[in-house]
Amino acid sequence: MSRLEFRAAVADARPPSAWMLVTVAGATLWITEQLAAWAIAVQVAAIVFSLLTRRSPHAWQTSDITLNIGMFGIVGATIALALQGNPATVSLAHFAAMTSGLQLLDTRPRKSEFLLVALALFQVILAANLTDSVLFPPLLTVFLVATTWTLLVHTLRSEAIEAAQDVELSQAIGPGLLRMTFVASAISIAIALVLFVLLPRLRISMIQGGVGSFAVSGFSDEVELGTLGRIRQDQTVVLRVETLEGEPPERALAYWRGLAFDAFDGRRWAISPISELKRRHLLPGTPRFGVDLNGGVSRGEIVQRVIREPVEAGVVFGLGTARRVEGPLHHLEIDVGGGVYAPSQARQRVRYSIWTTPQVRDEAALRRDRVAAPRDRAQPPRRDDHYLKLPELDPAIGELAAQIVAGAESDSARALALERWLRVEGRYTDDPPDLRTVDGHSPIERFLLEGLAGHCEYFASAMIVMARSVGLPARLVNGFAGGRVNRIGGFVELARSDAHAWVEVHYEAGGWVLYDPTPPDLRLRAATALSLAEQLAELRSVLELWWFQRVVDFDSSDQIRALKSAWGAWRAFRSTDEERKVNLSLDSDVDWSPADLPWLPLGLGAAALGLLLELRRRRARRRRRALPPSYARALRLLARRGLRREPVSTARAFAARAAADLPPAAAGAFSRLTESYLAERFGRAPASAGEAELRILRESG
Repeated sequence: MSRLEFRAAVADARPPSAWMLVTVAGATLWITEQLAAWAIAVQVAAIVFSLLTRRSPHAWQTSDITLNIGMFGIVGATIALALQGNPATVSLAHFAAMTSGLQLLDTRPRKSEFLLVALALFQVILAANLTDSVLFPPLLTVFLVATTWTLLVHTLRSEAIEAAQDVELSQAIGPGLLRMTFVASAISIAIALVLFVLLPRLRISMIQGGVGSFAVSGFSDEVELGTLGRIRQDQTVVLRVETLEGEPPERALAYWRGLAFDAFDGRRWAISPISELKRRHLLPGTPRFGVDLNGGVSRGEIVQRVIREPVEAGVVFGLGTARRVEGPLHHLEIDVGGGVYAPSQARQRVRYSIWTTPQVRDEAALRRDRVAAPRDRAQPPRRDDHYLKLPELDPAIGELAAQIVAGAESDSARALALERWLRVEGRYTDDPPDLRTVDGHSPIERFLLEGLAGHCEYFASAMIVMARSVGLPARLVNGFAGGRVNRIGGFVELARSDAHAWVEVHYEAGGWVLYDPTPPDLRLRAATALSLAEQLAELRSVLELWWFQRVVDFDSSDQIRALKSAWGAWRAFRSTDEERKVNLSLDSDVDWSPADLPWLPLGLGAAALGLLLELRRRRARRRRRALPPSYARALRLLARRGLRREPVSTARAFAARAAADLPPAAAGAFSRLTESYLAERFGRAPASAGEAELRILRESG
């Protein structure tokens, strides 16, 4: 009987590490939030039940019919999920999770644990494409250790059962084997890190929305009143912003601009096409190398790196007027109001750097300026009247606006008067009274004439309605404002609760100028002492940002930058002290030659290859030492006679085959040497056969 045939007939309980393997692999899928609750429940139930019945399985756990029915059920559920419109990756994730649970329930004799390991590995690969959670790397590390341990234990157990030494197996599975498992796992991780940096980057998203969360709504071509108010109830972080260059304004004056809306029907705002122009058009250029817009970069710009969570329409946010966008984005679009979009990545977490000009209001200059509608893009000599149009409203609103601006000596004074009146007279609340009307009138009419209680959209819309009624061209802008500094990471976090709407009024010389009529006292989040839970949330946010920037979103530009920095550090290390001072004083743009750069990855690759060869040499040497000298010499004697042991043949099977070609005395001697070898290798018993048996073998030839 061959070794594979023998192992196929072995029925033995799996090692406990197999359950850890499947549980950790399943957990990597659970954190993606893509598995249905019932699928998680099925997998967990299978894991728990199979572990409890590990030593005493039920009869149905060895029944081909029962297990095949279970497999058909899993396939049917997977097909049903696919027909419901779920992405293929999500359907496969359900299939892998449930199949791994069924594999644990299967207690039939098996040749190896490779099928279970393959299913677990498939779950981890799927999870890597469905999440970028900070919990994934520790789970991946535990999975690697559990996989190595499971395969080692199964191999040792199979060998021990084959040698009839399964009782002594506990002596082999000890602290030494565990240390070797950790060492092997650590070496694998180290090699993987080197390959991660060196191998060409290929970004593949197996599912649209790789982070497994829903996009923030309220940022599209049309927005209904009250949308941002609903968003503000959620504390989920949407933007993480690091300032790379420049000095950003203080928190109360920081506005991350999203979209600008010009058309208002009394209930919703929209971005309307201007004349014959489309609402949006594609920006030329490749975002990876940078795309200039709105006149390009000039002095005094602020440069920030932004990590943006999924947002409806893929809006790209910036601290003011965007001048340049750079990052691993597919393509960019811009609308007639200056809003920037990465539409193909609306449901993905993205990273980009953005150059912006903050909107700072110069009151002295505005007093000398006058309002004027922007010029029509299709017919530049004409002024665009979109920003003065109003729906049919109660005449009392126009009278109220005229009363508020009465006595103002300039257009800027009129705009300031409207802003100040709403801030003083209004009351901010995220839970406004019901402003719906049954007579077809606008909610803004009730807001202005019956209480002035509401959130930012109502205040901004009210100011625009009054501004347009007195001849001030204005539009509504949405985005995020305020935010909170992450005290551990030093970057600004903007949550859904920081969603905001404000007003822009157009001046002839000053262009679009920001006004915020919303009372700020309740809008801005207070800077209070953090609880332990909030501190842990900040730490998680820091780790998540690091993981996304350094691993998940690591691309070819990051590779070049990393290798370039490493080469600069190497040159600085090899230079003289005086040269080193000069090199270390330089920034990351060190002087380097493209012809020199390939030597760095080649050197690292050679070092990794040398490490692998050394490990292989040591393993082979250990194997040679593990083979008892007397048995090894006996194999060489038989090999000279044409009797060679094949790798798939067990030691006893080879001894039986050799006995047919050897004299009885020689056959008996080799049989005793074989049993001595098995006892010494698996049972750690001293060799009981040696020179006498070898002499018989030599003399028999």
